[in-house]
Amino acid sequence: MQTSEPAIIEFDTEPAPGSSESVLPGMRWVRLPLPFALDHVNCWLLDGERPGETTLIDTGIASDTTRAIWSSLFAKGFPDELLVTHFHPDHLGLASWFVDQGATLYGHPRELALAASIWAVDDATSGERYARWYRDNGLDEEVCAVAASRGNGFRRIVSEPPELAPSGCLSAGDQWRCGERTFDVLEGRGHAPDMLMLHDAANGVLIVADQVLPGITPNVSIMPGTHDPDPLGSFLATLDELSGLPETTLVLPSHGRPFRGLHARLEQLRQHHETRLEQVRVACREPMTAADLFPLLFRRKLDAQQLSFALGESLSHLSWLASRGEITAICTAGRYRYVQG
Repeated sequence: MQTSEPAIIEFDTEPAPGSSESVLPGMRWVRLPLPFALDHVNCWLLDGERPGETTLIDTGIASDTTRAIWSSLFAKGFPDELLVTHFHPDHLGLASWFVDQGATLYGHPRELALAASIWAVDDATSGERYARWYRDNGLDEEVCAVAASRGNGFRRIVSEPPELAPSGCLSAGDQWRCGERTFDVLEGRGHAPDMLMLHDAANGVLIVADQVLPGITPNVSIMPGTHDPDPLGSFLATLDELSGLPETTLVLPSHGRPFRGLHARLEQLRQHHETRLEQVRVACREPMTAADLFPLLFRRKLDAQQLSFALGESLSHLSWLASRGEITAICTAGRYRYVQG
């Protein structure tokens, strides 16, 4: 969903595919294309401790296009280190390819384990899992059949996730040094279970991944294969934690352009979700499936990818209200509906 942007966007343009743009000394911005409605992902290149050493943060999806861009950009040598922020394909898709080129891998162990577990599901099982999820939550049988036929879409854009060595494990409270910068490791929750964020307090920089985006709201979903029963609660709690960082922080998001105005953006995101929760409260005066909420919460045509995101996000708002006793889940004729009381 589009929302108003913070007051200060730091760049008027973004780097073209296959090139990089300096963000700060020793830190460059790479923008990769994606074949989705959200058509790009930002990656970050940081200088290492010795001349010629580099660290890459996130990879883009596994595709010939992405590999060609990286091969051109790294014609003189691939990165020495790779940090993956979370398990989504546009962030982890080519992790194994970079490891094969010699990069040392860093990430959160639960994110890498989740990626491996999703990748390992065969097409028939994955398709039926999504079809059953759709059916249980009110989508019609034609849509369920299409979901069943699509198989495991994760595998099509993610190389088999690599194993993470104990020395590469990062989590909240750690410090991670890259070149002359020392980052405090933070964890963002709700969009992903344990998404890594990196805060360089000395230089006022936050690599925020997908937790806070400048022009769109991050997807916060209950999805098959994930285990947080209240991702919206987790997401909002992370926003509260980020409120402790300075308002002047330079925020480097994974989508959109770098910006300042962190506190204002956090408040916009809180208000967005409070508005949605109120819409769902009112709607659930009568029993509603998650799919019944789509016309209320999403005012655009949904493609196959957006349909699963919309269902997951509807469920995250329903779950937030149910966990706080505001609505009740009932199951009739194999479909879950939610109603006040």
